[in-house]
Amino acid sequence: MPDVSPLRPEDPHRLGNYRLDGRLGVGGQGVVFRGVGASGGPVAVKLLHARVDDASARRAFAREIEAVRRVAPFCTAQVLDADLDGDRPYIVSEYVDGPSLREHVTTAGPRTGGDLDRVAVGTATALAAIHRAGVVHRDFKPGNVLLGSDGLRVVDFGISRLADATATTGNPVGTPAYIAPEQLEGRPAEPAADVFCWALTLVYAASGRHAYTGDTYAAVMARILYGTPDLGPLTGLLKDLVVACLAAEPADRPDAGQVLSALLDRSPGRPGPAAQGLPAQDPTAPDLTAPDLTAPGLTTPDPIVSGSTAGRARVVALVASLAVLVAVGVAWVLTAREPGRLDGTWTGVARYPSAGRVFPVEIRLAAPARMRWGADLHCSGRLTPASGPGDVLVLTLDQVKGDACHPGSVSITWRGESAADFEVTRAGEQDARYSGSLTRTN
Repeated sequence: MPDVSPLRPEDPHRLGNYRLDGRLGVGGQGVVFRGVGASGGPVAVKLLHARVDDASARRAFAREIEAVRRVAPFCTAQVLDADLDGDRPYIVSEYVDGPSLREHVTTAGPRTGGDLDRVAVGTATALAAIHRAGVVHRDFKPGNVLLGSDGLRVVDFGISRLADATATTGNPVGTPAYIAPEQLEGRPAEPAADVFCWALTLVYAASGRHAYTGDTYAAVMARILYGTPDLGPLTGLLKDLVVACLAAEPADRPDAGQVLSALLDRSPGRPGPAAQGLPAQDPTAPDLTAPDLTAPGLTTPDPIVSGSTAGRARVVALVASLAVLVAVGVAWVLTAREPGRLDGTWTGVARYPSAGRVFPVEIRLAAPARMRWGADLHCSGRLTPASGPGDVLVLTLDQVKGDACHPGSVSITWRGESAADFEVTRAGEQDARYSGSLTRTN
């Protein structure tokens, strides 16, 4: 059960039609009370610190509250009522009878295994539903994830709009360890900021520590802007997703729907297709036709760091599609050994450690044999078989098109009928390599 402390002398005993009988918590936006509504059931009543005197700001916040009410209630604490016009503006939401994720980790320790997976899926589901309703949470953190007896709930989403409307210019809204870098730089908080904080929340759930720590608020902000996060014990797909979601530029991160798709598409026992890329039919998948400059091995300044919009697919890189298209000549080499075993479309994600990049790649076992790769799959080239002894196929990548895209050699090692590992070596540069895993998608 959540901790309920007695009301303090300065606390109200009633707000509107709601009788208050205890404190549930306090944060930067206001104090949360347990209340009783007309039906006699418990509710959570948040008394906001800020007062909205500007009529246009009040209307904007009222519209956001209406949007919040449209969020799917199965993964969030549903907003039931709100009063923004009085001296004491408040919001009433569903009461969740359970501790916060922060409280649970503090008392019971970090989440592991299936418990951690359930937190990842539950929070990503809630965030995707919130964003689909057109709402940005703006303060996503372990304290705003409640573990109810009937499942996980995310609370306080959308409320920071009021704080945004009344805050002093230049002051970021949110909890120090759970603020995206763009918010610290004074840019607006968009859905990508929530995704950044989702990753921080997952790190906390897995380790019991904040990914960015410091002795002062300024030190924490500096580490968010310039430091390296402590990812604790995270491994595999969860670590890959967190790394992608912690990209410095908002455009470089996957959206919540793509994160959720990656989590749900994972097969038991090993990372599934979503670990390498989203299913082609996923409606949240990004447009992969836009040009991009973030090709593997690019030696000019990274356009993503410079704020280029082309960076989106690079983050999506972790959860976006990666297919390998191989032509008839390649198919002949493969099927000559085991007909039908390796044909189809293969998808995965390439990691290029020396360049610090993660991006999609594509190979399909059909004519014409082609490979596409790069943040927006803007690089393309022809594949021809070089050799294929045993379970390893070596292909030559040439006739390459695209800015800062390079020919080379592709080595594919098969791991059964639906999984493979690959490595690409750029022509004439033995140390310039990127690699990853593939999954057959059809």
